[in-house]
Amino acid sequence: MSATDTHAARTRSDEDVIRGGVLRFVREAALEFQALPGELEIAKRLDCSRQQVRHALADLERQGVVIRRQGAATVVDPLALRMSVRLEDQLEHSELLERMGYRAEVEVIDSGFTPLTRGIASILTPDADATAFRVVKRWRADGTAAMVAENTLTFPAGARPELDPEQSVFSLAEQVWGESIVWEVATPGVTTIDEAAATPTGLPLGSAALTLEIIGVTASGRRVFHAAETHNPQIVTYSFVRTVSAPWVNPHGADSQIVRHVR
Repeated sequence: MSATDTHAARTRSDEDVIRGGVLRFVREAALEFQALPGELEIAKRLDCSRQQVRHALADLERQGVVIRRQGAATVVDPLALRMSVRLEDQLEHSELLERMGYRAEVEVIDSGFTPLTRGIASILTPDADATAFRVVKRWRADGTAAMVAENTLTFPAGARPELDPEQSVFSLAEQVWGESIVWEVATPGVTTIDEAAATPTGLPLGSAALTLEIIGVTASGRRVFHAAETHNPQIVTYSFVRTVSAPWVNPHGADSQIVRHVR
């Protein structure tokens, strides 16, 4: 890497840290239904320049997360903040946490080869081996457990690949099947935290948590991995957009005509 590349990487890292700090103020303001502190106050608390804070706010304004008006306090659009994490978007969880302004960390809790359970085997590709590679990982956001995932990856019958549990399940799937994951089928749910889940998630016994059951599908249509995720609802909430079926009434159009959806 050249000296220029090194400087660029360091600058981007600094920008990410500042943006993350500004996003923390944004989340706090949204929770308390308050305006953001002034640019000078944020800069002082983040130990950065006012220009750096202004740049981060401008980026968030372009996304619609904050609303800035000359002579008025900057406020948060809570709906736009929710929409920054979309249920239909596929992201590595570390990237998702960083998008929300958290410092993301991931660790492997457990890994190894294990027989496929009947329930998981019935969902995944039938030409897989009866043994699968299981990895349990935990993601942290600013040091707090944000999500625990139990990933079960299949591989071709008779194979015993050497797999690195530190890699993402997408990389591992491509390694063993020779093709990329291009779709995920994600089913949300809710669970009550029991003793087995309380330790890895850090959530209180009896509390509620979001779950996602995910099936990874390759370009050829093989269903090659199953993921069972448990999410801390205090860290990230998910939203999705639903389109209302046509016909639509457009009160702003000529003669308030009916606007039909055209694909």
